Amino acid sequence: MLANYLEKLGLDTKERTIYLVLAELGVQPASVIARRCKLDRVTTYKHLKQLADRGFVKVYFRDSVQCFGIESFENLQANIKEKLTEFEELLSLYPTAANLLHSLKAEEDVIPRLELYEGESGIKNFFRDIVFTAKEENIRQIRLLTANTFEEGAADEALQEVVEEFLADLDERKITIQLFEVTGSLVPERLRSVPHSAINAKSIPMTRGTTTIFLVGRTVYIACLKGAKMGLRIKQAELSQIFHFLFDVVGRRES
Repeated sequence: MLANYLEKLGLDTKERTIYLVLAELGVQPASVIARRCKLDRVTTYKHLKQLADRGFVKVYFRDSVQCFGIESFENLQANIKEKLTEFEELLSLYPTAANLLHSLKAEEDVIPRLELYEGESGIKNFFRDIVFTAKEENIRQIRLLTANTFEEGAADEALQEVVEEFLADLDERKITIQLFEVTGSLVPERLRSVPHSAINAKSIPMTRGTTTIFLVGRTVYIACLKGAKMGLRIKQAELSQIFHFLFDVVGRRES
């Protein structure tokens, strides 16, 4: 059981053998450990140094002789917690990493591909296309930048229904939103991040006729929803990489 447990912690066969011998013998020089493990001294010393670098083993000096031992078995728990923290950080960064991977330049994306959406029916198709693109490219997070100033008008009920359907489609597919708002009185003055849990059709600024940028993998969508509603879809790797860079800068500023 102990050997299997240590293997799951990333110790190879020789490292597991050395660790279990140290658990039994206590602090010992490399020569004693090598004989007990039936390994040559050079190999044993190399693995002892690797175990020490990773915090599993501590280096001691007794009568000017370098020895190795296990300071505390609780170091195993500390190692697990450290790995857990690293994986939690990696998991939190996954949506950004996935978006960047999707935005990597492809030959067919050198020339931008454009599509224009106009009017009420066009905007419905605009939002449906965003969901379709995210689903087709297996994107788990889309990124939005929108304005929220006093200049924006009252909520557009018809548009609000379209946005409600859009958000519901995203939730159904477990696609999250990274939303940034530029706020102010008549013009944008400040920037803030809106958590995904706080996003709903009644509070999101786009239902009041704003201009909003959507970033979905390698595709940039721009919606102008004030007055005559229009949407533009631009698929081009280099352009999307620039927008991903800008979103990353904004995200670091807000974190």
